[in-house]
Amino acid sequence: MTIKRRLIASFALMIGIIIIIAVILFVQGRIQKHYLDQSVRNYSLMTGIREIQYYLDKMSTAYEFYIILGENSEKNRFYEFSNVLKQKISEYLSQLKKFKVSQSEYNEFSGIADLSDNLILKYKNIIKIYENGSKDKAITLLEKNVLPHLDGMKEKINNIYNNKENAFKTAKQRSLVIEKTNFLISVSLSLIAIILAMILSVVLFRSISRPLSKLKEGAEKIGNGSFNYEIKITGNNELTQLAESFNKMAKNLKKSETQIIQMDRMASLGRLAGGVAHELNNPLTGVLGQSQVIYEKLPPDDPLRKTIEKIINSAERCRKITKSLLDFSRQKDYHFELTDISKLIDASLEICASDLTASKVSVVKNYDKPSSHIPKVYVSPPHIQQVFLNIITNAIQSMRGGGIFMIAVQTEHGYIKVSFKDTGEGISREDLGKIFTPFFTTKEPGKGTGLGLAISYGIVQRHNGKILISSDGEKKGATFTVKLPIKK
Repeated sequence: MTIKRRLIASFALMIGIIIIIAVILFVQGRIQKHYLDQSVRNYSLMTGIREIQYYLDKMSTAYEFYIILGENSEKNRFYEFSNVLKQKISEYLSQLKKFKVSQSEYNEFSGIADLSDNLILKYKNIIKIYENGSKDKAITLLEKNVLPHLDGMKEKINNIYNNKENAFKTAKQRSLVIEKTNFLISVSLSLIAIILAMILSVVLFRSISRPLSKLKEGAEKIGNGSFNYEIKITGNNELTQLAESFNKMAKNLKKSETQIIQMDRMASLGRLAGGVAHELNNPLTGVLGQSQVIYEKLPPDDPLRKTIEKIINSAERCRKITKSLLDFSRQKDYHFELTDISKLIDASLEICASDLTASKVSVVKNYDKPSSHIPKVYVSPPHIQQVFLNIITNAIQSMRGGGIFMIAVQTEHGYIKVSFKDTGEGISREDLGKIFTPFFTTKEPGKGTGLGLAISYGIVQRHNGKILISSDGEKKGATFTVKLPIKK
């Protein structure tokens, strides 16, 4: 065989091998792209379902807060989230059409849309019953008719999500398998064109493996709560779009984090609504009525009349506070006015004077400036006084054998800072984080409801202020700090 023929044969063989490799890689590449497209599609659908689950939870939570608290803001949130939920469901159905899913899959989620419309309709019907004054009936209907419907809907949506997640994982795994197959085929068929095969394998490896590794690393970090982490993948392909979807999801979760925390706090406050004020009104009425009867029967010069007057005044003040609590649960506006905080503290101490004396508690007041020079703040006086009374009462009860109760008033960075420090039993580290949780109490059974500090927390929040607790541990006392903004 001549050199020319050998060269022609060699070139023909090389070209044949290159063509075979090209055909195989082309076919494999198409298959791999198919699975990548499936991965992107399924992940996009997973993201859509997650958004639907999120707004469904937000809608039902806002609705339950409205039924419990009666706050119009929660009802507005319910309508807002129900509209967004409808929009997300509509967008998801559009995605299904865009991806040309099977008719059975489309019909399956179309049934979810019908369930959502039916659920929202039931919610609205119960709102009408609730607003007509039948709160108990509304709650009963919610528990019997709506919540089972809601749970069933959540279960169906979760099943759809799980199916998409499994499909996503399968497509991803097959894509990785095909990637390895491409490499083996390229090596085995490129004995003559080894350099070309190596170039192709390196290109394929770098263009797919590294982005997938970054996606995996980013998904793990975002899943662990690092919402500020950003997946950086260059180029304009499906993997880049997938990374952008991850980043967008992380930003949305970061924005929602603060709202979720606030919703949890509002859920705790929701436990206070209901019969707290009613339970207080009954004994207060008895105390006030009996005190007035005793007062009228006592001679004008009887020294007990002053004590009875204090009891009557304190009972009247408590009645106002319970009325304010009722107004708060019914979304009545607070009545803010320019108030001298030091005088409000003194008035609270006067109410508790007999208890302080009986418990052998000495009060030490330390004001930053003369009382007349301390800036006044816009507050609702009975509500803030309720906060002070709750803190003073807790301090008295914690100093069973007597002690020192120190009160300091200071101005600090646009706030009036009021510190209440006692030398009582103190609070353990485990209990510090739960101290403002409704119904949590460190007192003996039957001696506390665990509502006072939870109510105080809600009142201070309504004033755009802060209430903090610190303690070095048991038997080392505790310090409550209330910060109220000076500006209106």
